[in-house]
Amino acid sequence: MDPSKPTLVIVGTGWAGWTLSQELEEPVRRLSLSPSVQKYQVEVKSIDTKAKTIKCTPAIGSNGDARRPTFRGVDAHDFEVSYDILVLAPGSETNTFGTPGVLEHCYTMKSVKDARKLRERMLDCFELASLPICSEKQKRDLLHFAIVGGGPTGVELAAEIDELIHGHLSHLYHSLKDYVSISVYDIAPKLLGPFDEELSAYAMEKFNRRNVNTRMGRHIESFQQGSMKIKEDGEVGFGICIWATGNKASQLVEDLDVRKSEGGMKRILTDKHLRVLQTPNKQQKENDEKSDPIPGVYALGDAADIMGSELPTTAEVAVQKAKWLAKHLQETSEMSISTEDVSERSNAFHYEQKPLVAYIGRHDGVVEGKGDWTGAGAWLAWRSGNLEWTRIQLM
Repeated sequence: MDPSKPTLVIVGTGWAGWTLSQELEEPVRRLSLSPSVQKYQVEVKSIDTKAKTIKCTPAIGSNGDARRPTFRGVDAHDFEVSYDILVLAPGSETNTFGTPGVLEHCYTMKSVKDARKLRERMLDCFELASLPICSEKQKRDLLHFAIVGGGPTGVELAAEIDELIHGHLSHLYHSLKDYVSISVYDIAPKLLGPFDEELSAYAMEKFNRRNVNTRMGRHIESFQQGSMKIKEDGEVGFGICIWATGNKASQLVEDLDVRKSEGGMKRILTDKHLRVLQTPNKQQKENDEKSDPIPGVYALGDAADIMGSELPTTAEVAVQKAKWLAKHLQETSEMSISTEDVSERSNAFHYEQKPLVAYIGRHDGVVEGKGDWTGAGAWLAWRSGNLEWTRIQLM
């Protein structure tokens, strides 16, 4: 790496961090194509914004599962990385809301590795249920695929599982098709809370026609291996349960000495140029005044929000912020002036509201925006958006 050039450090490679790296022509993992990029698979433990350093712990494994791994002759100890510009995009973590057994007995969907694990577990459930040693009840429990969370993530997961089963697995395991069930649980009274009432009702009706059970108004009390306790239904068996509801701030965000949102999930607060704001003094906090930005530090993605302009934790918001920041940083480099000066001269970030889109399976979907619509056209809208994002990810 060229020591004469400023060092830009991006923490996180989710939608925000990945898109930013692509827009800056710094492809993650394709280091041979860009020798100026250095990738570290680590957990960021702390950040010193005065010294402009971050403390890292090696996190080896395809999903960073092993902290400080031991290899012969290698002491994987903590180390520091210096930066000139820091972009924080660490995302969020799963919020269990204190429900016992979630982390031990449920799947989450935060990465490609999670999706692969889910697929392998589904195949295992079918294989085990096909054996003559299983009772009728054991077959029904093994082939019950439960999803906790009736928002867009939970609904799209249910749709994809339904398609995989009825489009593929039911043909391989023909004798088991009558034992299969899919259920979506939520404490809310309807699916797709952010969507219009009619679109929500449409999604629920379509699911019920396909025998995808919509269990609304349910209070999940605890999990054990292969079963969950529900206040309204008692003990319910399952082969797989996916926890697709709620996020919380990562430990890194919790520990950062910066201004954060209050109420709900704690998020790093920035100004409209995505610069991280300092911890407010007593007067600024009491009067809800903006504090000064920290020089050279930006934040985006689920972990960040703009003070006074709250935005949802969606991929669309993350991608738009990343593209804006990439352009902003390129202007900084081209104009050879400080990031603070560019921020004052450049236009502030402005979010362009896009239609809400959710896939409900079998070439069907719902779209809310400039005119609501459903059916194949909605599916195409969802599909085209996903293909575009996938193209961005694979570039």
